[in-house]
Amino acid sequence: MEGPPAAAEVSLHNFSARLWEQLVHFHVMRLTDSLFLWVGAAPHLRNLAVAMCSRFDSIPVSTSLLGDASDTTSAGLAQRLGAGDDATRKHELCLLSWALTVGALTGYY
Repeated sequence: MEGPPAAAEVSLHNFSARLWEQLVHFHVMRLTDSLFLWVGAAPHLRNLAVAMCSRFDSIPVSTSLLGDASDTTSAGLAQRLGAGDDATRKHELCLLSWALTVGALTGYY
């Protein structure tokens, strides 16, 4: 007979950093087998992408779940974070929301 399932651990980190002239906020939530990362200047979930490794390819597959599908920033970053190191992030789900524009960081629009 198996014992009760182990309690899922959730690790939550919120922090801010100044990049050029823009204050950027980060929200990182680490779950048992997944990672959620939100990066933005204002509290909006403009887009959401997901990436996950498959047993058929070493490069994670990623797709946009929410927002403008032509903006591939979130999907590309999720794919890179989802790749990770096989020893530490084996088959981990990565959810990412990038709510910044390049113009907001550099001051050019």
